[in-house]
Amino acid sequence: MRTKQVIYPRKKLLVKKFKKIIKTFTKKLDNYIEDPNEANIHDIRIAIRRMGSIYRILPKKNRKAEDIQGYVKQAKALFNINTQMRDFDIICAKLKKRHPTQFNQIIDSINGKRKHQLNAGHRLALKLKSISPPRLKEKDVMETKLRKRFQKIISELIDEIDRNIPIVLNDDKKIEEIHELRKDFKKLRYSIELTSDKIDSLKSIKSLKKIQDELGSIHDSDMFLDYLRGVEGPHELSETIREEILERREKYQRFVQVFKNEGLDNPRKLIL
Repeated sequence: MRTKQVIYPRKKLLVKKFKKIIKTFTKKLDNYIEDPNEANIHDIRIAIRRMGSIYRILPKKNRKAEDIQGYVKQAKALFNINTQMRDFDIICAKLKKRHPTQFNQIIDSINGKRKHQLNAGHRLALKLKSISPPRLKEKDVMETKLRKRFQKIISELIDEIDRNIPIVLNDDKKIEEIHELRKDFKKLRYSIELTSDKIDSLKSIKSLKKIQDELGSIHDSDMFLDYLRGVEGPHELSETIREEILERREKYQRFVQVFKNEGLDNPRKLIL
């Protein structure tokens, strides 16, 4: 019986995707520089994630190219800054929702930290804007090395997912494992997207998106709770923590149900 091979992006498609991802990133970068609002922060983070995914599967020779490596490194630094701003926005939104008038001092403190990050993000975005975007030529990519690299990355991702799935499904307190599972499912989704021009029709993409959304919601609660536990505030803060713990428990139960419904107990099937 013939063994199924892991699908992988052909180099012609890879170069096409690379150009599209870089073009999208530069457009989102312009929007972010003009107005770093919540929507543009969200968009630039997704664009950087996709850039990171395609960079990750490039053969070593292409990954080590100075223009590509340097550009991706700067983009990842911008991603980290915007992740912190996103977290600040979520914390403030949750506090305002729970007790609109009780947490003004905490919210003002968070907004001060956000402003500092915003300034750092703006400087880095302008620096990236001044750099010529990297290019990738089809003749510079070796098909055999691309296939080998892609299969290696996919196998490593699935091994990690397989390791964390039983841990996460059996213990809602495994915060770090939940966080890692969310990131790995997201990386797997973006990697699979590189194998086809018809990603909207792939059931695996839709399933992975549902799962990562559920895990992302749990992560937001974990991040929120972690922040609140380190803050001294009014007595309403304890009530807010209790409410968030209950909400987080409901989110976890919903994730388990969605996971079972989507049949992702064997993620290896997604890429065969």
